[in-house]
Amino acid sequence: MLSKACKLTAALIAMLLWSFPAKALEVEEAGVEKGDAELVYEGSYTDENSEGVYEHEHEIEAELGINDWLKLALGVGFEEEEGERDFDFSEVEIAATIEIVDPEQGGTGLALFTRLSKEFAPDEEPDEEDVSTFAIGAIAEQHFNNWLIRGNLFYVTDIDSEEAENKFDGIEYAYRISYQLNESFGLGVEGYGQSISPDEGDDEDTHMVGPVIYYERELGNRHERHSVKDDDGDDDDEEEGMEFEAQLGVLFGTTDETADITFKWNLGLEF
Repeated sequence: MLSKACKLTAALIAMLLWSFPAKALEVEEAGVEKGDAELVYEGSYTDENSEGVYEHEHEIEAELGINDWLKLALGVGFEEEEGERDFDFSEVEIAATIEIVDPEQGGTGLALFTRLSKEFAPDEEPDEEDVSTFAIGAIAEQHFNNWLIRGNLFYVTDIDSEEAENKFDGIEYAYRISYQLNESFGLGVEGYGQSISPDEGDDEDTHMVGPVIYYERELGNRHERHSVKDDDGDDDDEEEGMEFEAQLGVLFGTTDETADITFKWNLGLEF
C-alpha cells in the first residue's frame, strides 16, 4: 500500500512539473524536528505582466531536521520557455531554520531563518547577469484551538552585483491564517510580497493575497519519534506515519507590478 501511494505521489508531481509553469510560494514554519526529512514541490501559474506572457519556473526542495533546533534545506529551480516542454536549470538555494521557541510546547513558535540563493541568467539573454541574494529574518507562529497564524519577515539584499546602481535591498514577507476543518482539510488566507528599493528608484513592490485549501494524509509508518508511557507505566515507542501534504490556492495582485491572478500549489512528502 505504501509503495503504491509513493508511486502515485511521484506520478502526480511529475505530471504537474510537465504540465504547468510555476513559481515557489510558501510560508516557512518555525518548528524543527530531529530526523524529519521532507521532499517538496512548490509552484504557481501566473500571467506575469497580465499580457499573456507566462512565467515558467519550478522548484523542488529537500529539507532535513539535523537536530532539535536546526533544519537545513536545499532547493533547485527550473525554467520552461513559452510553448515548449524543455526545462533549463535556473536557480539554486540553500536555507537554514534555527528554532528558538518550539510551537509544540504551548502553541507559540519562533525561529530565525536565513537563505542564500543564486539565479542564473537565461542563455538567450546575454545582457543579463547572474544574481545572488542573501535573506535573513524571523518566523513566528501561534496555534490555538483549530487556528494557525504564521508570519515570515526577511531582509533581502543583492550580494552579486559589483555595480552600486544595480544593487538592491528590501523586505520580503509572507503570512498564513488558517482554520483546520478536520483531520485532513483546512482553509485559510495567505499573502506574499516584497518591497525592493533599487538605487535607480524604480518601483518594484509586489503584493498578493488570496484563499488556500490545505490537505494532509498519513500514508504509513516512518521513524520512531518519541517514547510514551503505556498502561503499565513502561516506555512504549510511538511511531508516526509518512505524511502527504498538498496546498492549492488563488492569489490576487494588489499593485501594478503584481500579476492580477496567481494559482499556487505545493506538494510535500514527509518521511
